Amino acid sequence: MGSSSATPPPLSVEFYYITKRDVEPNDDCNTSVAKVKATVKKHFSQAQCDFHFVNGTALWAQVQTRPSKKKPLKWAAQSLSTPEGQIGLVRLVDYYDFIRESNGQLAERFFDSNVRGYWKSTTVNKRIAATLKSPGTSEFWLLNNGVTILTEKIETGEHLQVEVTDPQIVNGLQTSREIYNYYRDATSLAGSPLVPTLSANAAADNRRVLIRLIKTTDTTVRDSVIRSTNSQKEMPEEALRATDPIHRQIETLFHRYNLFYDRRKGHYRDQGKPVAQIVSVLEVLQAMLSVVLRRPDDARGRPRDYFKKNDLYASVFGKDKYDLNLYLKSTQILGAVESFLDTLGLEAIHRRSLNFYMCMYVACAKTNSAYAPPGQVLGLDPQSLSQEFLKDCYERVRKQYDKLAERLSSNGRDRDYDALAKGPQLLKVLTAELQKRFNPKEKKSAGV
Repeated sequence: MGSSSATPPPLSVEFYYITKRDVEPNDDCNTSVAKVKATVKKHFSQAQCDFHFVNGTALWAQVQTRPSKKKPLKWAAQSLSTPEGQIGLVRLVDYYDFIRESNGQLAERFFDSNVRGYWKSTTVNKRIAATLKSPGTSEFWLLNNGVTILTEKIETGEHLQVEVTDPQIVNGLQTSREIYNYYRDATSLAGSPLVPTLSANAAADNRRVLIRLIKTTDTTVRDSVIRSTNSQKEMPEEALRATDPIHRQIETLFHRYNLFYDRRKGHYRDQGKPVAQIVSVLEVLQAMLSVVLRRPDDARGRPRDYFKKNDLYASVFGKDKYDLNLYLKSTQILGAVESFLDTLGLEAIHRRSLNFYMCMYVACAKTNSAYAPPGQVLGLDPQSLSQEFLKDCYERVRKQYDKLAERLSSNGRDRDYDALAKGPQLLKVLTAELQKRFNPKEKKSAGV
């Protein structure tokens, strides 16, 4: 029998109050926490009691946090060490091992911060594949720019080996995929289905690839490296913004609705997802500009300005700027409008000039407001946009569109529908009509 004087084991009691709303605890919350802790102490006087409030922002941060996994990387020879990291050559077969998961599949998590998707059919990728299949040609690293990897930490391992924490391949995705494909295709299951074996030729291949391993936790340095290493081939501005946390959150949300947010261009096409369900970063921006910011003129004429200029970018994708569901609702409205316009057989000039104005008008008409407040847009069901409703909105927008085009061409020039859609006049006319329909008192008061 144990001694009655034995020290009791430590006891810890933790409470978690979790909400999807982005709110902070107030004084009433703190008073309630004190009561809960007092009750615990009453029954367990020696217990350690903690109370945690978890809001929407904290939940998203937890969801988006990548597990801090380490992966060994083996150099082919002594690498060059610098304060910023290490540079060296890695045998192709060893790099193949590095970019694989334990089940043999490509480690997609290593490419989470890459701005590109895999573009299999490009001339460059075909050339890389052809080089890999011709071992007798020049050394691989002499013909290839190599791979840039960002990491939080580099630790020395066994001989010529380092442990890389949370590696992110920010440049060299195409090269990595071609190396992976080459060795995957050279793998045989003849010995045992559970133990894949490389062909003798592939295993004996001593060709190497150049690896730059950069150690940093500074987001400014990280973004600079991503931009600089991807500057050899011009990338659209949206691709360089698409590694921001907001875009990962949108991607996660869209998956729940069977939509694929293509923040890494070509990623979902490579996975064989239906083209109709793939949504680009630019399309989501244009949908938000049309529905939430009511700037269809910018959506049509200057969308990429919103990726180039920080203040404009923050007005759409700023941290905690909007409920994430607004990005989804706006995109679904744009999809419904474009599907409707496809049934009309419009000329291309009208199809691309009217869709964003239609989105704005549809959102306002459905919410019975000239301003379509975000809260009301959130309550809007895109499935409820009937063909009759869309037809009515289209006819109203088209009427003003044609009337304005006629007026602007009264000097004998041809109608410039493109300039009309990109300019301020159509937006001004449609805004006035929406105010007359849904906020007449406000307009009347403004004139007093």
